[in-house]
Amino acid sequence: MGLLKPAGPRPKKGPDKRITIRAQLEAVAEKTGKRPARLDGPACPVELAYLWEWYCSARPIESLAELKAWADLYGRRLKPYEITLMRRLAAVEGRVAQR
Repeated sequence: MGLLKPAGPRPKKGPDKRITIRAQLEAVAEKTGKRPARLDGPACPVELAYLWEWYCSARPIESLAELKAWADLYGRRLKPYEITLMRRLAAVEGRVAQR
């Protein structure tokens, strides 16, 4: 879908000041009060819903030590791929928050 990609051709000179499609759609939502359907991502797969719940419970995740402390507190035994996914979610959240 490419919602984070800037719209239009890249300028030949100077900095790239194009606005992203997401930003355009968010502006439409703010002005009209109606959320464009393209802003809604795909539904969370049932198989990963538990991991999303864990991530929301554990955040913010700044380090592996914090994730381990959360897992110990809640009695979770995280598999390596679950740790990787939760850290990737935290990284994405951090990048989005910086915008």
